[in-house]
Amino acid sequence: MIRIAVIGVGHIARHEHLPALKQSPSFDLVAAVSPVPVDLPVPVFESIAALMVSGIAVDAVAICTPPDRRYALAREAIEAGWHVLLEKPPTLTRSQAQALRDLARSEGVTIFAAWHSIYASAIPRIRSLLSDIDPVSIAITWKENADKWHPGADWLWRPGALGVFDAGINALSILTATNAEPVVFQEARLDFYADQQAPARAELSLTGGRTACPITASFDWRHDPYSEIWEIRWSLPEGDTLCLAKGGAHLSRGEHVIPLEESREYAGVYRHFAQLIDTGEMSLDLRPLDLVSEALAYGARCRH
Repeated sequence: MIRIAVIGVGHIARHEHLPALKQSPSFDLVAAVSPVPVDLPVPVFESIAALMVSGIAVDAVAICTPPDRRYALAREAIEAGWHVLLEKPPTLTRSQAQALRDLARSEGVTIFAAWHSIYASAIPRIRSLLSDIDPVSIAITWKENADKWHPGADWLWRPGALGVFDAGINALSILTATNAEPVVFQEARLDFYADQQAPARAELSLTGGRTACPITASFDWRHDPYSEIWEIRWSLPEGDTLCLAKGGAHLSRGEHVIPLEESREYAGVYRHFAQLIDTGEMSLDLRPLDLVSEALAYGARCRH
């Protein structure tokens, strides 16, 4: 069993990471780190430093804090000799991620960017279906309500936060994982509200594939909480269509629904993390982060 500690015990950690770890045959949750009191069946420490001196043996950590804190925490963990899982996005910038990868390599530990959406049961089927087909176009619609999924999380809108891309990057991770060729940024429009420092809505134009097919992405984090949409639609030659809906839980081709196993994304995340640790490898895919960074750097900004 790999002895693991969870760093940051917010909504996603409580509802996704902890249940997945409880069911995992590879991991044993031995501790947690949280700056605020939380009730867990394992010891909880205020900092990584306090965990280090506690005497509790740790092999790995899952860092589930807001993105702007992950780089410094990951450095501490790697220097302690621990394997590191990073919630998405792994860091705020490519340079931070590259520095962590170099440090992990020098320390001989695994670092893993956990793009959880690519572990939906539909993703292997999509890869297989698109392996010999060039889409004519791709349209992403990813619209949800931030207050519903992250109640009271004001960090979502602070400088250094990704705003709507905290959710939209999930769609981009699916796009890059299922697209055989590089996806290229073209332009973006970003909508900011009140005094928030991160966008609440975004429209992206991209290209991808051997034929540089047009890709559009529409992201909204102020959407009606009762009519949320998580959909990617691939328009295929001769009028055929492949559609991923419900964030990865539903797949159809034309009028035909493709049967899928129940999606257990975080079970897949931890299964892969255990395999990487076992083989001494690492996985730090930065393609979704690159697209978001380019949109934030070069997108037209609209203030409401």
